[in-house]
Amino acid sequence: MRLLFKEAHSIDRAISSDRMATYLSESGGNRRLARELYVWDRDLSVALFADIAILEVALRNAIHREASSEHGVRWFETGGMPLDGRSLNALGRAWEDLPGHIRQNVQAPEFSGRLIARLMFGFWKDLFDAGGYAGKEPRRLHVDYEDNWRRTLHRVFPGGRAVARNLSAQYSRVWALRQVTEVHALRNRVGHHEPLVRGFPLPGQQQQRLTAKQGHEACLRLARMLDRDLATWLERSSNVPMLLESRPDGRREKLRSPRIRISRSMR
Repeated sequence: MRLLFKEAHSIDRAISSDRMATYLSESGGNRRLARELYVWDRDLSVALFADIAILEVALRNAIHREASSEHGVRWFETGGMPLDGRSLNALGRAWEDLPGHIRQNVQAPEFSGRLIARLMFGFWKDLFDAGGYAGKEPRRLHVDYEDNWRRTLHRVFPGGRAVARNLSAQYSRVWALRQVTEVHALRNRVGHHEPLVRGFPLPGQQQQRLTAKQGHEACLRLARMLDRDLATWLERSSNVPMLLESRPDGRREKLRSPRIRISRSMR
């Protein structure tokens, strides 16, 4: 959409020169195109965030479902699935965020669901990490999340083996962590209103950047791992492909959507 004269100047006033510099660089110094790229970047971020909003809830509910099946609905406090210090701290912050009447009645049926809903994406991602330490000396213990994966968390992704096989990869905790990390990194990027015109880095890998297209493919991949029908709906409803093909400077990107055969038993 072409901006009117007053609208263009309002954007110039609203956006700092440092922030606009990324878009000016991408547009070769063309200020009109830089503004259009900025607006396009905003629209793309909104579309990606809408998709990730579905995925984040689907992931946490899948983990909660499998953990509850194995260790009971209060798996996070029974010790059946051990948590390291980082996860316990996140759990404590979620507890503090609960309304007072919920904390005063922890036996209420809705307690677990309310607490689970307040745990952030990073908590769920970290459950696929290697694990760390919990407690203080002399009772400082190492918590091995590989054991949690083997006992419980490998079932979170019914389509995981098929997706990994399609990529010639081995279905493992480390591989699953990579898939979730890519979506989490994209979620943080758009959540903090950072530019996508040059892609986004992965944590600890500043030299390696994924494009917005690769980020969306990561979202579709995670959806296929979680639920084939969810992935089908997301592919059909997402606005991201249209936006990727309408980048103002003509650098259009089309998504590749490999077909993955997933048997009914793996749904």
